[in-house]
Amino acid sequence: MRKVLFMGLMVLATIHSLQAQKRNAEELVRKGITAARLGYKDDALAKFTEAINIDPTLPEAWYNRAVLYYESGNHPKALFDLDRAAQLNPRQANIFMQRGLVRHALDEDSLAIIDLEKAIRLDSTLREARLNLGLIYYEKQQYEKAYPHFDFLVRKNKEDGQSLYHRGLCLHFMGRFFDAIADFTQALEQNPDEPDIFLSRGVSKAAAGLYYAAIDDFNRAIELRPDYTEGYMNRGLARFNLYKFSEAEADYEQALQLNPLSSEALTGRGISRMAQGNTKEGCADLKEAAARGFAKAAEYLSKYCKD
Repeated sequence: MRKVLFMGLMVLATIHSLQAQKRNAEELVRKGITAARLGYKDDALAKFTEAINIDPTLPEAWYNRAVLYYESGNHPKALFDLDRAAQLNPRQANIFMQRGLVRHALDEDSLAIIDLEKAIRLDSTLREARLNLGLIYYEKQQYEKAYPHFDFLVRKNKEDGQSLYHRGLCLHFMGRFFDAIADFTQALEQNPDEPDIFLSRGVSKAAAGLYYAAIDDFNRAIELRPDYTEGYMNRGLARFNLYKFSEAEADYEQALQLNPLSSEALTGRGISRMAQGNTKEGCADLKEAAARGFAKAAEYLSKYCKD
């Protein structure tokens, strides 16, 4: 009887000890989160590691340490920790979302997509998971797959400027230029001083044949970012299409000053010069751009520069 009682006390003591260890580990995680938010990343990392050493079954410790590894660029270590966190808590959407980001950083997009889709299944309200899934599809130029995710977010929040902008980009590449213009206009209401949005709206306007309106947007983009190479190049193309060849040449010249290695700008300057009758210098530009391997320049060179 005493032996049984003694054994029971030992088990009880072990349970209390384990509970105390768990509380200590959880407290370390809380302190680590506070340290990380205050910018003390090394201290936070040490606390999460200590928590893992005390209680390796605590998914929060693995997850938060993984976030720090991810932010510092140590993606393999982040992936290891997130794998462990996912094993311990397979119902936590944030774990799969974060692992999806890590896998994307490791160029494992097919696995990243699986993780982000799982995160959305676990929590359909998780904006960052859906946004990043859309961004991965967008980067892969799979615009029809990216579009529904941005569209979902815009329908949930019509003031989500980031999602509006990326939905507009998808619409542009899907050939729906006027719908894209509408999205960019709405995105500008949220971010009125963002040159990238003005540039994108200008590109869609130019694609729709609205060259004067496009130039207005390119002007604004350049005002906001005077060293915006793409702004000058796109304005140059719009001016070229309006037969304003000398102005187009000036824009391409400015783009080349900002980026002397731009074969596209060199080609634009070349055809602008040729359109003004300056065949010698125009062909020289095309020849140089073609020598750099720019296919469009080689095409123009073959077509217009016979000598």
